[in-house]
Amino acid sequence: MKTSRIGIHLLSVLLLSLWGAVLLYFYASGRLVHYLPDDGIFRPMVLVAGIGLFVLGLFNLATIGAKEDDCCDHDHGHHHDKDDGHQHHEGCGHDHSHEKHDEHQHAGCAHEKEHKHEHDECCGHDHHHEEKPKVASCGHDHSHDHDHDHAHHEEDHAGHAHGILNESGPMGRLVAILILTVPVTYAAINTPDKFSANAVVNKGLYNPTYGKGARAEEYSLNNKEGKKTSMADPTVGALTPGVATPSDPANAIPAANPKEVDKQAAKGGAQTKSFGSFTMKDLEAQIAKSPEGNFMLEVPEIYYTAGDKEVQSVLNGQPIETIAQVLPEKVNNANGTRVRIFKMLVQCCAADARPYSIPVDFGKEPPKFKDMSWVKVVGKITFKQENDQTVPLLEATSMTEAAAPDSKMTY
Repeated sequence: MKTSRIGIHLLSVLLLSLWGAVLLYFYASGRLVHYLPDDGIFRPMVLVAGIGLFVLGLFNLATIGAKEDDCCDHDHGHHHDKDDGHQHHEGCGHDHSHEKHDEHQHAGCAHEKEHKHEHDECCGHDHHHEEKPKVASCGHDHSHDHDHDHAHHEEDHAGHAHGILNESGPMGRLVAILILTVPVTYAAINTPDKFSANAVVNKGLYNPTYGKGARAEEYSLNNKEGKKTSMADPTVGALTPGVATPSDPANAIPAANPKEVDKQAAKGGAQTKSFGSFTMKDLEAQIAKSPEGNFMLEVPEIYYTAGDKEVQSVLNGQPIETIAQVLPEKVNNANGTRVRIFKMLVQCCAADARPYSIPVDFGKEPPKFKDMSWVKVVGKITFKQENDQTVPLLEATSMTEAAAPDSKMTY
């Protein structure tokens, strides 16, 4: 029993070490960037959890020889059936029935009896029965029937413990070990750090709600607080119309003409709410350009332009460049001239990632591409009304293979 206990103890150490090693591996190898955002406590907690599991395993290893407290769960049933029937010889002529402490004084007869039960030390008590029937030495037959029923559940207390590995049989232990080791080992070795095409489709690739979502404010180009919006230069902030700034103290941006905004927005099919004035100067202040003069936007930024008709009025017809993954287009593509580009956007972790996508139209058969590959698309942004939605559509002039970015998902 002791050997079995030590074996189970060592097995628990190995299981804890395995789980700790997997967590530390994902953290140290950098694979964690594909699953958790870099802000908040998510990534540090993976490190802390991995170290904690290792420390717990080392503690279990260091205490493998420690003696466990004895567990005493005894049922002491003391049935003292003492029918001390003393059959005296004819000379006495009487019957003595003794229960517990009966003291009989008979002439010339003294009988002293001490009954003491010594139990296992785990019980912590002493059973001491004294029965001193003092009887005259007259040849009595003192018959004491002591029926002590001690039901002791003593199953090797030195090896007594609780847990599935202790209480299960061999088959149960094997199943528990497989459950605790196989999934985590498989995940560490074989889990890909990217979504399959089928997974992306199931996450709503072809069912977008353009311009709407929890991150609309964060990725809006109509950004008056200088938030990060540019692919190339995240430090550049927006300017506020009518207000001088340190970088441009002499020239405040003039407010937009509302009638002109509505006119331009209508050309793009925009039917959404206006959030305030927005001009080309706003766009240029926030979004960097490529050497070729293209505004470099991320797909989520393009996606959310469908929610701001003033941004559409400025952006409509502008040259755009973006890097994204590509899949075939399966909606509104009767002529077969479109593809769909997307980027995964993570709210909390990879489990809640969803694709933010826009259609790309070539006006002819699209270039050949590999599903889920990374491409750089250059074209002109337009806005179309399709299926009761304002759709940001990129009219492409080129699509070429591109290297995958360091972070394949947007956080």
